[in-house]
Amino acid sequence: MAWSHIKKFGIFSGGCVAGAAGATIARAFERNDALAKGEYYELSGYYYQAIGHAWDHFRRDFCIVYRPLYHCEAKEGRFEAHYLATSHFERFAKFKKVQFSELDRSAQSMALPGPFWGDKDWGLPAETSPVLDCEAAKTAQSNFLTASEQAKTSTTSGYGTRSHQERPTQRQL
Repeated sequence: MAWSHIKKFGIFSGGCVAGAAGATIARAFERNDALAKGEYYELSGYYYQAIGHAWDHFRRDFCIVYRPLYHCEAKEGRFEAHYLATSHFERFAKFKKVQFSELDRSAQSMALPGPFWGDKDWGLPAETSPVLDCEAAKTAQSNFLTASEQAKTSTTSGYGTRSHQERPTQRQL
């Protein structure tokens, strides 16, 4: 009598293991497909993943949100340590679009499967497009950039009012 229960339990357990393995394999294929569909870019040997377009309330304009696919520490005179960044589209136009398969292994390991937002009621395109007659806005943004470069702070980069670091990094060499 006991052997018949063990046999049934063995068959049941085998079915559970097979089902779990099948689900895991399906999820792995789904994840790899999502990674392959991502938007990736290269600039000066570094790789980046585009996350999407976002409204910047401060600049009153759209910007591109991206993530460096490398450990990004603060650099004096450039930027603070970060894992997400935004940029204006003119700067991002310098980046070269690449496929996931072109990323090095380190960058591939840092890529995240998207999509990164969802809104079932959204009826507009996911990405923004340039508009005409925007020279005044571009001039104002350029003037702001020039002025902000002159406003140094105590951060490692010398820019910004916030930092991930409690104290700025001071290079000794």
